[in-house]
Amino acid sequence: MENEGTLPLKTGIEFVSEVLLPGGSNLVKGDFLTGGIHTVLGFAAKAVLGVPGLLLVSANSFARATTGHNLLDNLEIGHAKPPAKTEVAAAPAPAATTH
Repeated sequence: MENEGTLPLKTGIEFVSEVLLPGGSNLVKGDFLTGGIHTVLGFAAKAVLGVPGLLLVSANSFARATTGHNLLDNLEIGHAKPPAKTEVAAAPAPAATTH
């Protein structure tokens, strides 16, 4: 278990590393595969979409490193909400008729 006093410092270091290199927060955490993928995707997104693309990939990388979930999961975008539970009163049974 991490010391609660060092968590803000570690999160700050991960954020600064993300500013310097997309995927940096995952690299600092030690997740080299995810960090490398975010680095490649970050530069590709910057080439195609410009700075907004780079920022989205960096935000996703930071969210993944700090929470374990990607950005869409954290923002709950694209998730189908379960239907509201409604109780339907049962219709009364028809009376039995005898002939």
